[in-house]
Amino acid sequence: MVRGELANDCMNHTPTPLRLVCVCPYPVLPAAAGGKVRIVQLGRQLTRLGVDVTLVTPYHPRQTRDLVDREPFRIVQIPYPFILPLLFTDRPLPYQYLTSFHPGLGSMLRRHIVGADIVQFEQAQLAQLAMQLPDRQIVVYGSQNVEYDYARAECRSDWSAGLVGRRIAKLEGGLIARSRHVLAVSSGDCQRFTELYQADPTAMTVVPNGIDAPGRQVFDDRRAVARLPGLVPFAKRGLYSGSDVEHNRVAVRFILTQVAPHRPDVGFVIHGGCGNSFARTCRLPNVFFDPDMDHFNDYTAPGFRGLNAVTTGGGSNLKLLQYFSRGMPVISTSFGMRGHADLLPYAAVCEGDRLWEAFDDELLPPPPESVLRKYEWSTVAATMLDVYRRLVSTTPSGAP
Repeated sequence: MVRGELANDCMNHTPTPLRLVCVCPYPVLPAAAGGKVRIVQLGRQLTRLGVDVTLVTPYHPRQTRDLVDREPFRIVQIPYPFILPLLFTDRPLPYQYLTSFHPGLGSMLRRHIVGADIVQFEQAQLAQLAMQLPDRQIVVYGSQNVEYDYARAECRSDWSAGLVGRRIAKLEGGLIARSRHVLAVSSGDCQRFTELYQADPTAMTVVPNGIDAPGRQVFDDRRAVARLPGLVPFAKRGLYSGSDVEHNRVAVRFILTQVAPHRPDVGFVIHGGCGNSFARTCRLPNVFFDPDMDHFNDYTAPGFRGLNAVTTGGGSNLKLLQYFSRGMPVISTSFGMRGHADLLPYAAVCEGDRLWEAFDDELLPPPPESVLRKYEWSTVAATMLDVYRRLVSTTPSGAP
């Protein structure tokens, strides 16, 4: 018998769904930040495709029962104190490093993994748990970036980067060696995995970050100016949106020091947790802060340009896709376009020290739906399901 085979039940002939358990290193609800959005959106789409999806996450008080009950998949919250590293917001060491030490977590997770066709580890810091699974268990690394590069970039000193890099390289390399397959967000990440860990190119598949189907909503600026009345005089506006992680803080610091002062005619909105460190001290009259990630659509109206002023980080940039899916003109660094060569013709790309000049450029047309279609979450999830089915169909039940 083939493991996970969609066999008919002898009584009602109902196909047995493929069971996927995703082990997540952080709570995913509310799904506001990039990594959480990816996990939740793909969980929804895979469930609609007939997969039995369970997300195993640390407990967090904001991941409330009402939020969990709205989702089509199951969420198991483990009462483990990963909430403590969340309070440090990557200071002095990144979350990836702090959560990679988790005594006793494996025994708490074991019963939730038993019987799964696929166990997917989202990011690498819980890689030691993968080593504790039986050899016959199919393990997949659901990478959102090259964790080694990303975690090092989140550090603020050479000392911490060295410490963190050694730890993460050991974990990520071990997880890739243990995994039957790696899901990467870009071909660049696949190449980097081969360089760092000699990963098998035939055991990797690109599953990019995604978007909702474009062109289904029309936004105006009434909510934006109601929330931030100071925007009214500015015909040109720029939006930078992101969670409170180091690469976003670096981008915000750059906008506040190198972009906004040069463009007093442009109103800038710093949206999301990335502005928390700057809101009280910023005195620029053309910069406005809104920490609520649920307000993203309010700042995607005509007149707003999406800023992708990132210079560090990993994987590919979800905010870039979100800007494009709303039909926004995009101004980006070349680094911010990594993994999206097909979208280069639709973005004003310039290096950081000249980024402010791009507000004078003629607006480029947004990508057509035919270009964006491959990034729809439903399309990405279908690619993942094809990988899962291949893995299950080629793994005999009880294989050593």
